[in-house]
Amino acid sequence: MKLLAKTAFICNILFLVCILVQRTHDFIGQQDLTNITVILGWIIAPFLNFILHIVVIVRWLSKKQFHLSPWLLISNFLILLIQLYIYFFSTL
Repeated sequence: MKLLAKTAFICNILFLVCILVQRTHDFIGQQDLTNITVILGWIIAPFLNFILHIVVIVRWLSKKQFHLSPWLLISNFLILLIQLYIYFFSTL
């Protein structure tokens, strides 16, 4: 569970980088690094983040303990809200 949360956090950071690149210019420079950033940030991050929060909700409802840092869980949740807004409500 910790690995899933940490991997989701890294992909979420790359999602924020993708938003920055989309709204400004491609400051990454190397095409290979840009491609990896887009794949992990724009495509993988929302799915991984959604799966993480489904697992957290299921474990919470079944009263099983899970040991995650509060800042990691909160930051992943806030970025999930941003992802939902970008994908479903944003017109840009």
